[in-house]
Parts: sequence; structure tokens; C-alpha cells
Amino acid sequence: MTERKQRRKQSWMRSQSDGFRPIKQVGVAASIGLPLIMSGIFMLAIAYSAGETLLWVLAGTLLGGGLLAASMGRII
Repeated sequence: MTERKQRRKQSWMRSQSDGFRPIKQVGVAASIGLPLIMSGIFMLAIAYSAGETLLWVLAGTLLGGGLLAASMGRII
């Protein structure tokens, strides 16, 4: 008895439960921390060129919050 190979289902025909695949989660460091760090660095450059105190405070807050979120390393 020869076994026929079954054709693979197209990806659009497969249900979500076909097979076990790992769930990829994005951590706090990647989703929140890194954008806040980059925004803080750019704001520091703007504050340096403008010389406004409010911009220095805002840039420092963004950078500090980003560093804090990035150091947490949690996955939510």
C-alpha cells in the first residue's frame, strides 16, 4: 500500500490552532523604554540649541523615564 503525500494547507486555510508556535511578546524595554530614550536624546539636542529651561526639564524627564523603563526588562 503506497501512502500518498497530503498536500499542505495554504496559510490562509489554516486555523490558528494548527500547530504549536511560540508567542512572541514585546517587553517594556523594547516597546516603551527605547522610544523614550531616543525621544529624550533628540529633545536634549533641541534644548541645547534653543537654550530653553523647559525643554531641558522635558528632555531629562523623557530620558530618565526611558532609562527606567528599559532597565525593568519585564515582558508584559
